[in-house]
Amino acid sequence: MTIVLKQVNKSYGKVQVVDNLSLEIETGELFVLLGASGSGKSTILRLIAGLNEVDSGSVHLHGHDVTHLPPQKRGTGFVFQNYSLFRHMTVAQNIDFGLSIRRRQRREREARVQELLELIGLSGYGDRLPAQLSGGQQQRVALARALAYEPSVLLLDEPFGALDVKIRTQLRQNLRDIQRKLGVTAILVTHDQDEAFELADRIGIIEKGKLLELGTPDTLYRRPQTHFAATFLGVANLLPGQRNGTHVHVGAYSLIAPPNSEHLSGKAVEVLVRPEEVELALQPEKVNGNLIGRGIVQQIGFATPMERVSVQLANDSTIQALLHPGEARALNIACGQEVWVGVKDYHLLPSNHVAQNGV
Repeated sequence: MTIVLKQVNKSYGKVQVVDNLSLEIETGELFVLLGASGSGKSTILRLIAGLNEVDSGSVHLHGHDVTHLPPQKRGTGFVFQNYSLFRHMTVAQNIDFGLSIRRRQRREREARVQELLELIGLSGYGDRLPAQLSGGQQQRVALARALAYEPSVLLLDEPFGALDVKIRTQLRQNLRDIQRKLGVTAILVTHDQDEAFELADRIGIIEKGKLLELGTPDTLYRRPQTHFAATFLGVANLLPGQRNGTHVHVGAYSLIAPPNSEHLSGKAVEVLVRPEEVELALQPEKVNGNLIGRGIVQQIGFATPMERVSVQLANDSTIQALLHPGEARALNIACGQEVWVGVKDYHLLPSNHVAQNGV
């Protein structure tokens, strides 16, 4: 393991920002800490880098306890959201900065700068000042500067947050390509789910300084273990049900209990269905998936390029469906129309009421 945090705690006054957090990150992994603003994710990066001190617990990098080492002795590179480039230095001088203070040979430094300029797609830009670059180009220079002295760990704090959507999308792929090519272990913190899903080998979900859940993007989205993760990641349809024996009862309808849900047998559950797994039909026999009832179309909207349809079920709960344009045209549905609802895939969670009240 490249990075190991053991029972790390950090408070500011009476506010617990990082709460007994333990985490292991594998060598060469791109790990994403995903959470809302104020969840503690940026503080975790700063604790790893040594920019803030832990109150208790320990930080280990490559098997060495670095908890009390200064930042310059930890071998980490840090990329900030606001670039933090030296405005009076050229692009080449910015990239060279970390090498020069480490007293690398001039020829080695010049070769490394040119290598990185080529890697980030800015060959020929070495003599420009940061003010002569776009925001996306400046962020690429910040990344090159962090990588210049070949850190063993790359830490990225919302690096694309100040950029527009198109530039963010381009730079995400640039970052992933560079990280894979160099094989550097990286942690990126973000509140952007699309960013997390696109980049991460694994995602850790942070809330109020606690690591609630971690796993691959696909697992966390399709098979979360907590109500928070289910509702935080994308749109979640949560239908009340009861798991009895080999089936789950949702109102008057019955679904086959999914594998690995035996621990919920005899309990109230929530049936998680993502909108793209919802099926609508005009007759019940046209539903190919698992029929769960009928309802009235409440709203139809465009969700680039899908159609988002909101249906009120007989029990007054609402379910969201995402339909491909061809499906929507074939149904030709309108608000106020009755439709039959089925689900193609689903996942069980403990009832949130039970989880919150402990009964």
